[in-house]
Amino acid sequence: MDPSFETLKTASRADLIDAWREAIGRPAPKHISRSLLITVLSFEQQAKQYGRPNQRFRQALERQVSGKASKPKLQSGTRFVREHHGKTHVVEVDAAGAFIWQGKSFASLSQVAKQICGYHCSGHKFFGVTK
Repeated sequence: MDPSFETLKTASRADLIDAWREAIGRPAPKHISRSLLITVLSFEQQAKQYGRPNQRFRQALERQVSGKASKPKLQSGTRFVREHHGKTHVVEVDAAGAFIWQGKSFASLSQVAKQICGYHCSGHKFFGVTK
C-alpha cells in the first residue's frame, strides 16, 4: 500500500495497521490511536519520497525541543542599557561573547540582571530585548 494522506484519513483501522506493518516492518502497537497511525504513516511516506532528515537536522530539532537551542551570537560591542531604581546600567558584549557590567564578566544577561535587581529574572526581559 502506497497511501496518500487523503487515503489514510479515510482508511479503516485494519487497513492502517496493515499499512503500518508494511511501512515499519513490524506490528503496530496495540493501543495506538488512529491519528497517530496516520501521522506516522504520513511521515514514512514523506521520508520515502523525499528522504529522512539528516543527523544534523535531527540534533538541531532536538535542541530546539529541549530548550537548549543555541542563541544567536551577539556582536562584540553590543550594549544593553537599563535604568533601574534611578540608576542607569550599561552592559557590553566583549569579543568572547561575555557580558561586561561594572568591570565584571558574566556568562549570561540573566546573571547581570540578577546582580542588578537582586533576584533571578530573564535578562532578555529585564533589558527589553525582543527577538
